[in-house]
Amino acid sequence: MSSNHHKPKPPQSHRPERQLPKANAKIRVNILYDDGHVLALEKPAGLPTQPGRGHMDDTLVNAAFATHGEALCKLGADRDWGLLHRLDMDVGGVVLMGLTDIGYDSVRAQFEDRTIGKKYLAIAHNAPPADSGRCTRELAEVVRGDMKVSVHTPRGGEEAHTRWNVLCKSKTHCLLEVEPLTGRLHQIRAHLAMVGCPIVGERVYRVDLPPNTSRAPAGRMADALLLQAWEIEFRCVAGTRQRVRSKLGIDLLQFATQQRWQIPV
Repeated sequence: MSSNHHKPKPPQSHRPERQLPKANAKIRVNILYDDGHVLALEKPAGLPTQPGRGHMDDTLVNAAFATHGEALCKLGADRDWGLLHRLDMDVGGVVLMGLTDIGYDSVRAQFEDRTIGKKYLAIAHNAPPADSGRCTRELAEVVRGDMKVSVHTPRGGEEAHTRWNVLCKSKTHCLLEVEPLTGRLHQIRAHLAMVGCPIVGERVYRVDLPPNTSRAPAGRMADALLLQAWEIEFRCVAGTRQRVRSKLGIDLLQFATQQRWQIPV
C-alpha cells in the first residue's frame, strides 16, 4: 500500500497536538484489536481523545503512548501520533490508531473515501419521524460561548448525512442504531436533535436550536450522554475486513434495562 494518500500538514508547532505526547500508564484502556499495523482502543466516556487545552497528559493518546509509544513516536506529528479519528469527550467507544506508516495511511484513506463502517448506539428522547431514515441537513461550525458547535445554516454548511434505525422504543424514548455517513463536528448529536429526538443527557443540542451550551450547575454531576461508538469496520493491511465492537457503557446498559429493551451484542 502506497503512502500517497497521506498529505503532510504544514508545521504548526504552537498547537498542543503537535507536541510529543507524554506516556501515562495510570490511564488504563482496553485494547480491542492489535495486528501490529492498526490498534483499536476502547475509550471510556469522559476521557479526552487527544492532548489539548487543559488536558495535556490525561487522554486516550497518553494512555496509548504508555503501551505503544515507540511505534507512535515513529509516526510523528504529521500523522497525528497515529490517531486516525476522534470521539467527543462525553462519548465512549472504539477509537482506531495506526502503528505503522502503512497501517495509518491505509485506514486514513478509507476514512477519506468513506469506506469505513461506523455504527453508534444512542438512547434518545421521543422518536424520529420514521423507524428508519436519514437526516441530510448541512452543518456549519460556529463558536457559541466557549465551545465550537455545529448548526444548520441556509448557506455555507458542509454536506452531512446521518442514517438511523430504531431498535427499540417506548412512549418517551427510543434506542437507535446510528451511522454517520460523513464526519462533521457533533454530527449525530446535532442531526438527532434536528429530527426531534435529542440524545438523553444532551446539554448542547436540543430541539430548540440554536445549541444551548449551558453547563451543569456547580457541585452537580452532569447526566451521562447516552451515545456510544459501538462498532467500526475497516480493511486491515492484510486486505480482509475487520469488525471491532466495544462493550456497552454502564449508563446506556442500565437505561436500556430499565426500559426492558434487548440490546444486540
